[in-house]
Amino acid sequence: MKRALLIGVGTYASEALPNLDSPGSDLKDWARLLRDPGLAAFDDVRDSLDDDSHTAQVTLYDFLKSADPHDFLLVYYSGHGRLHNGHRLYLTATDTDPDRLPPTAVPTDELRLWIDECRASGLVLILDCCHAGAFGDLKQRGDRSRIVVVSAGATELAHEGDGYKQHALPSAFSGPFLEGLRTGAADRDGNGIISVREAFDYAAVRMVDRERRQTPQMRAAGVGDLILSNAPRRPELIPGDLLALTRSGLESARVLAVDELSNWAHGRNRSREQLVAAFETLETLERDPAERVAARARQALSGRLRVARSEVENDPGPEPPDDPNWAAGSTFYEVNVRFFYDSDGDGHGDLRGITEKLDYLRRLGVNCLLLNPIMASPALGDGRAASDFEAIDAGLGQPSHLLELLSLARRQGLRVVLDLVLNHTSDEHPWFEASRSDPDGPYGNFYVWRDTGDAYAEADEPLSSRGAGWTYDGKRRQYYLHRYSQHEPDLNYDAPEVRAAMRDVMDFWLRQGVDGLRLLTVPYLFERTGTSSKGLDETHSYLRDLRSWLDSTYPNRIFIAWSEDWPEGASSYFGTAEHPECHLVMYASLMPSLLLAMRRETHRPVSRVLSQMRDQPGDRHWAVFLRDGDEMSLGLLHEREREELLHTYAPLARMRGATGIRRRTASLLNDDRGQLELAFALLLSMPGVPVVYYGDEIGMGENLSLPGNRAVNTPMQWAPDRNGGFSVAQPENLPAPLIHESIYGYMAVNVENQLRARSSLLHVVEKLMETRHAWTAFSRPGCRIVRSTNPAVLAFLRGERDDEVLCLFNFSRYPQTTTLTLPPYAGRRPRELMGGAEFPTVQESGEYDLGVAGHGFFWLSLATAEARPSPA
Repeated sequence: MKRALLIGVGTYASEALPNLDSPGSDLKDWARLLRDPGLAAFDDVRDSLDDDSHTAQVTLYDFLKSADPHDFLLVYYSGHGRLHNGHRLYLTATDTDPDRLPPTAVPTDELRLWIDECRASGLVLILDCCHAGAFGDLKQRGDRSRIVVVSAGATELAHEGDGYKQHALPSAFSGPFLEGLRTGAADRDGNGIISVREAFDYAAVRMVDRERRQTPQMRAAGVGDLILSNAPRRPELIPGDLLALTRSGLESARVLAVDELSNWAHGRNRSREQLVAAFETLETLERDPAERVAARARQALSGRLRVARSEVENDPGPEPPDDPNWAAGSTFYEVNVRFFYDSDGDGHGDLRGITEKLDYLRRLGVNCLLLNPIMASPALGDGRAASDFEAIDAGLGQPSHLLELLSLARRQGLRVVLDLVLNHTSDEHPWFEASRSDPDGPYGNFYVWRDTGDAYAEADEPLSSRGAGWTYDGKRRQYYLHRYSQHEPDLNYDAPEVRAAMRDVMDFWLRQGVDGLRLLTVPYLFERTGTSSKGLDETHSYLRDLRSWLDSTYPNRIFIAWSEDWPEGASSYFGTAEHPECHLVMYASLMPSLLLAMRRETHRPVSRVLSQMRDQPGDRHWAVFLRDGDEMSLGLLHEREREELLHTYAPLARMRGATGIRRRTASLLNDDRGQLELAFALLLSMPGVPVVYYGDEIGMGENLSLPGNRAVNTPMQWAPDRNGGFSVAQPENLPAPLIHESIYGYMAVNVENQLRARSSLLHVVEKLMETRHAWTAFSRPGCRIVRSTNPAVLAFLRGERDDEVLCLFNFSRYPQTTTLTLPPYAGRRPRELMGGAEFPTVQESGEYDLGVAGHGFFWLSLATAEARPSPA
């Protein structure tokens, strides 16, 4: 059995012992890694923070005394270490008096005796404190392995996080030690497992610091090294012996590694993924503490590899399988990259953070990632106003990080689609700067300029607008149009140069290998006097031209249109069979309709949406969602409906936005599991492609202290850990504060807890997605509403006669019965999809009586026994 005891002391009663920030952070990071079933996979991890000396001694003694011969133990201490009489090491506790160490601290002489008597076959002791090197030697026992790792010499101080990385809270030793384990960088021989020696060597190299002297040491007694953790599963892209050189503790070996890696990258038949891995490894060596290594890596990257690197980063890589209709049956997962996962500790989510979480997304049942805008953008625009359409925002990563994500996503069967805002740019974009500076120049006509600010008075204002209108520019001495906010000037799509430039932008990203683009703000590209300037014929003509170009140039890629409308109005963005426009179309009316149905306990608001979702042939599909990263606009509803929803679901002023409600799915439904499960079951069974917004699968809430739509964009809650497992950075460096309140706070709502609880919302969503993918009925177009005698119960059919599925939803909080009319299925015996339970046979008349629990639902197969498919 693998067991660990983690002891940290950061708060001291004595003024002579300053409080420490790192111990609390160290314990959380160690516990998270040791509990990770894919890494250290310890069976029992106990952590103890800020105990008094008596409690600490008893805890240590009992832990070591209770060990069995087959146990593997790890003991970790983080806090102040103090020397008594110049040589005896004591581990401090909250009540330690530096002038009275023997009775108020933990004597390591006693700890050494307890370790010598411990029956565990393997034991690792890690002392992360000042003077740790004063810990004495352990006895040699032939049948037992003992390793002691100390973070500093007997006369040295151990430093907090700033000694290792400016933004990191873990100590100067634990930071790099854990980094090597967590990332797999310490796996020197590339065998998939990391020993104590490998982790120690990695940390020792990374701790080279010319200003602070801290020399970690490792001592072994017994049969030899011990395995501490598995390395993260990563594809073998670079030969193991070459990787071992890059991770060597010898500076000369790492210098040699740069040359060998450069030569290897120039070899024949290197795949795109291998070359990207080589460039990334050289970038790591470019940051090596040893200047000779760093200089050699810089030279390699700026020399003959520079051309090869440029070619690789502009190579779209291998095409996915030839399937122009791949979106059918897919489930999309919408991600605000900045808030998903921070891979490098700078406080902001990034592209590599998504790459590191691909296993989670695949397990969830996702087929395609929909990334919110990643283009370079000023902070003011929330990423939706590009200052450079062909650059990745610096905080999100580098071009090679996107290529890495695309490559590894494809290995796991995942597609990646990017958001592209068409209507406007940032006012910091070079096009706008050139347009306002030189009206007669090449960019003078790129934006909508007028001498007065009163044109297009009849134009519809976008529901998500944050200040539409005209703004006077003193430099050009004209007004510019902005359908959204003042810092987001509208592009002039009447100018052929703009239409061509935006197609070039699309081409740039499609060449990188993305599987499609969601065209945001597409209804508002053109303006005409006397019209709503929304969804004009000119817009559809431009979309038809784009689609023709896409089909001929990138036949397996897709366009997604976003329309703030009912399905009836949004359907125009599909185009026609002869002149297609977008493959998928999203509309904004489902969630408000669902809330109305819950509020009124009737299916009619949802049926109204379904009735407008006309069957789409071929590769055209509806895209349906509950919530996204904007406030939920109520502009499509009648005034009475709006007031009803605001009164019920946003009773407080701070819950309301400019045009609607700024709350997430879970809080809108009052964290009611029945309503949440019904909402997901409806989303995943409606015709079209479902889109899940990040965090909704675990029931995340919002932070109403943040302005606007930022309330619903907070860091993903991965664990009941510091920063919710999102980042190791200091809290003030995060893109938004964590949610702390009891119901939706990260301690209560997080992925780690829900993975462990079989009855969690996350497991329910996983099961629903698994079932959806297993039954082809859900990937077929269209649905047919079934007559129900109870207005609270919605019933519709998905699929064809041989594989049809009957979906029922009760929008009442109370159990309901209904009679359905199913003449074609007389004599059929429905079977529940997820549990396999048999239901009563449909009567010869076609009538079918059924009872449904409050806010309950059923997915029932109506296939004959012979034709009934078997779930995968």
